[in-house]
Amino acid sequence: MDSRFRLGGIAALVCAMCFVIGFTMILFVMPDIHVNGDERLQAILAQPRLIQSWYLIIFVLFGIALLLLNRSLYLPPAEASGQLQLIGALIGYVWAAYVFAIGFISVLTIEYLLHQSATQIEQAWPAIFAIQTGLGDGVEWIGGIWMVMINLSLYYHRVVSRQLSVYGGIVGITGLFTLYPPFAAVGGVFGVLQILWFCWLGSLLLRQKVRLLPT
Repeated sequence: MDSRFRLGGIAALVCAMCFVIGFTMILFVMPDIHVNGDERLQAILAQPRLIQSWYLIIFVLFGIALLLLNRSLYLPPAEASGQLQLIGALIGYVWAAYVFAIGFISVLTIEYLLHQSATQIEQAWPAIFAIQTGLGDGVEWIGGIWMVMINLSLYYHRVVSRQLSVYGGIVGITGLFTLYPPFAAVGGVFGVLQILWFCWLGSLLLRQKVRLLPT
């Protein structure tokens, strides 16, 4: 059980780190990547390996850490059962699959673009950009659903302090606002707030101040 808590705590901190790296890139290193499609393409062609590494961290590494965190919070199915917890766990896996899809598409399409002529890049990029944004690039609604569900479970079973679960629920509701296009920018607020939640939960897991949720 100690190793389960330790792994979950590390995974939560890695999730927070991925958000920090994501914001650092957008705000300070390469702000052009988040302006529009044309600016993103120019940034990709200028620094393809840097952006591929960034995508691997914020999507693929985050997805792996999320899977580990999600699993570390629950008892084995044979030991307990609960519909709310099961739904929350499944949504966590869906979110991880979602970010895996975005991450690998983003990384592999960069590799594809690097081997095309300027004309082919110009023709292919609108479709690639549409796929990235269509999958939810920058929209955290599914993460918001997971945050709401997991914190409802944490609150109901009193697994962590009420302050943490209430705060996490508020963060989740913030993420749900990104479903409405005019509020897409709220995704940034969601990410910042989630950094604190991941760090808070991670510290509790590392100190074994958390009980496992039934599944």
